[in-house]
Amino acid sequence: MIMKNLLNRKFSVVFFAVTLMLLMSSCLKNNKYYVDFSDYAPNVELPLAATNVNQPFAVSYDVADTPATFYVVVNYASMNKPTKPVKVTIGIDQAYLDQYNADQTAADPDYEPFDLLPDSTYSIASMSGTIEPGKRQVWIPVKVYTSKMDASHQYILPVTITSADAKISNWNHLLANIGAKNQYDGVYKVAGQFIHPAYGNQVWDFSAGITQELVTAGPKSVWMYPTKTPAVQFGVELDITVNSDNSLSEVFNGNPTATPNTDHYDPDTKTFYVSGSYSGTRFYKATLVYVKPR
Repeated sequence: MIMKNLLNRKFSVVFFAVTLMLLMSSCLKNNKYYVDFSDYAPNVELPLAATNVNQPFAVSYDVADTPATFYVVVNYASMNKPTKPVKVTIGIDQAYLDQYNADQTAADPDYEPFDLLPDSTYSIASMSGTIEPGKRQVWIPVKVYTSKMDASHQYILPVTITSADAKISNWNHLLANIGAKNQYDGVYKVAGQFIHPAYGNQVWDFSAGITQELVTAGPKSVWMYPTKTPAVQFGVELDITVNSDNSLSEVFNGNPTATPNTDHYDPDTKTFYVSGSYSGTRFYKATLVYVKPR
């Protein structure tokens, strides 16, 4: 009798547990937050495209003679990892970039369109890759030749998955804004002097809050445009090359700065001491101190 009661109690506990699990499962399925993944078809996608919702994102590399490497990552999104190889092929999608530029221009007349990254500035050994069984990703390397890039342009490398052994996700448009920056590239606070026949002798210190952007022009060179002063911004460009001894070679509005001079770069404080003149009556001299990345 005692044994029978124990069996009945064990059966009751098991029955209650099973019933509770079924009730909880039913409740979960009726819950508005419940998502049934059992019918979810595997997708291949570009994770960076998903993170940036198919919009441009910036990738910057230091200017160097050796190429940098950017990876196009393709992800296999599914409940389970693949049990067989999944081949994917990517392509350069200029049409998508052109449409993006057109849409942005229509929304904002002041929008500056991105340029397609020239094929002379990068190389891709293979446009295809394979996600191996039991894995979720394949990384396709892109070699970027930063020394060949024109820093005055805003370049985009537009990548799309063109074919795959699985469904292709909507997160499929990678707009990598690849730029090249050397160690001098950045935003600088400025104290200086500008003599101009129409504006007189302007002298200002750092409290004026004027900042200049120095933009990469080569491994050891930057350019500055426009030239900012308290009174006005002049459409004058200063080109700076840092020599091996930290002296400077400068061209101000097309006129080389007379040498020898005391202009130089101080690597310890990240400070430029620059000057230049043109037309005989216009003179510029400034101290530029690094503040932050551009």
